[in-house]
Amino acid sequence: MESDKLKYEDRKRLVGELERLGPGGIEVMVLGVEAPGFESLAADQKRFAYYVYRAAVAGNAIAFKQSHRHAYEIKQLLEAVYQHSDGMEPALVEAVHDYLKFVWIHHGQYDHYTHTKFTPTALTEAGFRKAAEYAVANGAKIPADETETLDEVLKRLGPSIFDATFEPIQTNQSEGEDIVAGSAVNYWDPDVTEQDLADLEPGMQNRLNVRYAKRNGTIVPELYKIGGLYGRELEAISHFLRLAIPYAESVEQQKSIESLLEFYESGDEEDFRRHSVHWLKANCDVDYLNGFIEVYLDPRGVIGQYEGNVSFKMGATLINGLADNTIYFERRMPWPEKYKRSVVVRPVANVVNVLVETGDAGPVSPAAYNLPNYNDVRRDHGSKNVILQNIENTWSEELLKQTVDVFYLPEYRENVLRYGRTMVRPLEVYMHEIIGHGSGQPDVKLAGDPRSFLGRVYSALEECRADLVALWHIADPKLIELGAFSLSEQRAVVETMYIAFLQGWFSRIDRVPGLEVREAHNKGNHLILMYLLEGRGKQNGGVEVIEVDGDYFVRLTDLETVRNGMGALLSKIQTIKSTGNRKKAEELFDKYGTRLDANWKENITARKKKLGTPKIKAFVFPRLEPVIEGGEIVDVKIHNDEDLTAQQLRFSRLENSTSIDESSP
Repeated sequence: MESDKLKYEDRKRLVGELERLGPGGIEVMVLGVEAPGFESLAADQKRFAYYVYRAAVAGNAIAFKQSHRHAYEIKQLLEAVYQHSDGMEPALVEAVHDYLKFVWIHHGQYDHYTHTKFTPTALTEAGFRKAAEYAVANGAKIPADETETLDEVLKRLGPSIFDATFEPIQTNQSEGEDIVAGSAVNYWDPDVTEQDLADLEPGMQNRLNVRYAKRNGTIVPELYKIGGLYGRELEAISHFLRLAIPYAESVEQQKSIESLLEFYESGDEEDFRRHSVHWLKANCDVDYLNGFIEVYLDPRGVIGQYEGNVSFKMGATLINGLADNTIYFERRMPWPEKYKRSVVVRPVANVVNVLVETGDAGPVSPAAYNLPNYNDVRRDHGSKNVILQNIENTWSEELLKQTVDVFYLPEYRENVLRYGRTMVRPLEVYMHEIIGHGSGQPDVKLAGDPRSFLGRVYSALEECRADLVALWHIADPKLIELGAFSLSEQRAVVETMYIAFLQGWFSRIDRVPGLEVREAHNKGNHLILMYLLEGRGKQNGGVEVIEVDGDYFVRLTDLETVRNGMGALLSKIQTIKSTGNRKKAEELFDKYGTRLDANWKENITARKKKLGTPKIKAFVFPRLEPVIEGGEIVDVKIHNDEDLTAQQLRFSRLENSTSIDESSP
């Protein structure tokens, strides 16, 4: 508890590995991430960065509220107890603090990746009641609005915190189930069904920014907008976005903010589409994301989860080479010619250092992103591909070597260590984003965006498709021409990418609760592995899972066969997407992308436990400090002086503040 109470000037630089969470430290590794180069930005760029940073922080609460109808209240309750725990039994304080950290990291009581519920490790229901009563006696305002007693609050929230069987799945995409009624995500009231939404007119079924309430048996859409749902947060976000406008680097960036403000005011998705085009065209040194963007939490793949992000450009020689050659790679895709684009708008491709990520984007961070998500915007205007360099470069070298020794066959270890982290992983990410997501086109007969036809499997299909594009093109000689690697290294690099992708997923199956894969990226990974193992009919897929001294490993039997199998699967998936064939998509993913082998998982889990490898990484971002003179920001300093607790409590303190003086309420 001491870390969040230290004065900033008394703290040491907190970068790299800060702590590990969960029994044996195997659930989460928390890392402090640096953003070198910020000091060299111009004064106006720093001001812009600070204002969009505060806009991102102002929206963080929305992600908790979208996660589950009780998630934000649980966070507030835990924070109040923790912050009024002076003199409380240390073991009880630690139990509260431990669960609070997981709630912060996952934006509620459901795992960010698996969408399944977790419950406290050490905190009991009786212990939490004791802690809450102590906190109230110590000055905590629980409940804050005094409409309930403390006892009523604890009884109401108890099942959401402590009962693993109560609303266990946040995002349910299981075959044969009502994926709306079976999902606890707060995109609708608990009694809303899939049929209820199907009965709505199509325009309201497919809204990006809506929650569906059910009143007297009637569905009532609640739009995310100022004056509507999340209005308070959107007003605070808008306040800081307006302050950023004078410091925008280009007219397009200014227009991107203005149209985003219009979207938050109107709730009209057409305003967000306009924002997306302006944002795409604004290829500025300091960039931002703010809005309801990715759709992974919606089992239907429609409603967007809030995220905020601020970053600035670094060097990008290789990804610009890929961007310059997108039409080259498009012409060499293994799918039918009619689904290839004849004209490809050159995508924007940037390598950046991140300053902050909130909501869906952080503390658990992606390696990169490719936006906008609208298919017609990609077709007509291109896409922006952003690689998060400081996120990708923050890891533990010692843990990497240990992991390779335990989970890879001896013949692969040297090259995985030589090429895996510094060459293969960046190439995989670059190609996934730059030539993967933006590729292909719908069938001319398809009336609308493929996502509206593919339903529950769209997100998984799209992530799988982008992965396969990278895996297919890694063997293309154009990469040698672009300087990605030399001719003499090509075979080793191709082999390393294939084994790192397949064995990498195989060694992460311990993250999946039970034996059903639910998260979109994971379903795509599993589909590729199982299709190569089982889906090639009488043809060998060039891959096998072997047992050595009781442990399971992936082995490649023939590189060309592996590539051919990946090409066949990629062609199949692109055809499904282009034609919007939901039936075939569901059949493919339900057969190959969903079920785990119990023996494999048991073995991987035991090896992970012995090694002590954390399942996920969560990040603590730099703190931006405005230098204020005469009520104006004259400079912005950057610090790495917060741990997870200090940062998250600061975010909570600032989420409703519109003051640039962060010490003010």
